[in-house]
Amino acid sequence: MLKPRPRFRLVPVGAAIALILSGCGESKVTQCNRLAEVVNQTQGFMQEFETEIQSFSNSAAAVQNISDIKNAATQYTEAVNKVVTSLDGLASDLKTTELSDDSLLGFRDSYIGVVQGFSKALTQASKAMELVKTVDSEAALPARIEESQEKTMEAVSSIEELSITESNIIDNVNQYCGVNPQGSGE
Repeated sequence: MLKPRPRFRLVPVGAAIALILSGCGESKVTQCNRLAEVVNQTQGFMQEFETEIQSFSNSAAAVQNISDIKNAATQYTEAVNKVVTSLDGLASDLKTTELSDDSLLGFRDSYIGVVQGFSKALTQASKAMELVKTVDSEAALPARIEESQEKTMEAVSSIEELSITESNIIDNVNQYCGVNPQGSGE
C-alpha cells in the first residue's frame, strides 16, 4: 500500500509579509509568491487524498471476502486517480505560471518534473491495485496480491526518491526567496 507522502509548504502564509518587508525587489517577491501560491494548491488535494487513503486502510482492514477486497481496491484506485488528475492539473498550472526570474524558472521546471514523476508513480500504483480489483476468484487472489505488491513497491520507491527531491527544491526556493520554513527555528 502506498503511504501518503509528507507535504511541505513552499512559503508559509506569514512569509509573504516577511518577503515584502525583507527589501527584496518587488519583482522577485511577486514571482516567489506567485510560484508559492500555485505549489501550495497541493495542500488541499493532498489532505483530501490522505483522508481517502485512511478510509481505504480502514476498509482494507475489515475485509472478509473477495467482494470486500475488490471494493477496497476500487476505493483505493479512485482516490489515487483523483490525486493524479490534480497533480496533472498542478503541472499545467505551473507551466503557465508567469515567471521571468531565471532561478525561479529553473525551480519551477524542476518542480514540474517532480510533480509529473509523482503522477507517473501514482498511476503505476493505481494500475498495480487494478490487478486486485479485477481478480476473478479467491484462488487467484494470492498471486494477484503478490504481483500488485511488487509493482506498488516500485512506485513507492519512486515516490520516496521524488519526495527527497521535492523537499530539496522547496528548501532551495525558500532560501532563494528569503523564507525561513516554519518550525526551522531560524
